[in-house]
Amino acid sequence: MPLIMLLMMLLGQNGASPFTCQWTHGTEIGHVDSPIVEDSGLAISRKYPERLYHVNDSGDTGRFFITDFSGKDLRIVNINEFEPEDAEDLALGPCGPSLDCIFVGDIGDNDRTRKTIELAIVEEREKFPDHVDAKYRVRLRYPDKAHDAESLAVHPDGTIFILTKGGTPELFRLRKDQWTNSDGKVQTLELVTPIDFEKLGGPAAAIDGRLPTAMDISPDGKRVLVLTYRNVFELAFDLSQPLPPVNTWKAGINYRRFDVEVLNQQEGIAFTPDGHSFIYDSEKPRSGPARIMRSDCR
Repeated sequence: MPLIMLLMMLLGQNGASPFTCQWTHGTEIGHVDSPIVEDSGLAISRKYPERLYHVNDSGDTGRFFITDFSGKDLRIVNINEFEPEDAEDLALGPCGPSLDCIFVGDIGDNDRTRKTIELAIVEEREKFPDHVDAKYRVRLRYPDKAHDAESLAVHPDGTIFILTKGGTPELFRLRKDQWTNSDGKVQTLELVTPIDFEKLGGPAAAIDGRLPTAMDISPDGKRVLVLTYRNVFELAFDLSQPLPPVNTWKAGINYRRFDVEVLNQQEGIAFTPDGHSFIYDSEKPRSGPARIMRSDCR
């Protein structure tokens, strides 16, 4: 039996919980304005203090945005020759010795008709020029059929995870060796597990509360945050290890659902570098700014 499964069984038997603090409801720390109008992805730099990365979803060009935590000090970075159909998330992850990269996920597919999706992976730097080349460009396909997805995360070991949105969400992964050695070949994602968030979260996770819109993995790799349109799920798993069957997960032991202040089309979430807080944000509403919120575990 894999060690992680044994540990989870022991935790369940002893009633012990890995959740030693409670997340706050969320405090507004800033907002974003045009040209960030459909903020669909969020990442936080680990090297450069209080730096956020953002990406607009469908209809935008191949670019990402940099702001501080308050949404100010805007910079625009264009990715050469990258023309996404629907960039729905971005993540920060390792891409070499002492190197971090920004992983821009062109993974949206509302009609579920795309034969392939794509990642543009850009090396993080202190000062970005207006235009950069991607360090890696990787085309992907699912092993079964087309899926719509808005959630992308990178594990500290370099594995990429994508969580689909429609029906029963499914978690897929792409090994590090696949994206670092793709050589232009389409890479096939591997199914990890379906996750029925409505079943996990109950009535509070029904309807749009069951649809994942963003995800992130903690800096130590031991926890996962999944944002929906109504709440947040925290999974107490290291995704580099085999997962126990979802129907054995216990609330308060393997996962928890908690409420945050609901924003218009909230679609971006990221752990802070210490893993003790997270930031989430939204697309711009019809009136007023798109807010940036921070939640702390106390």
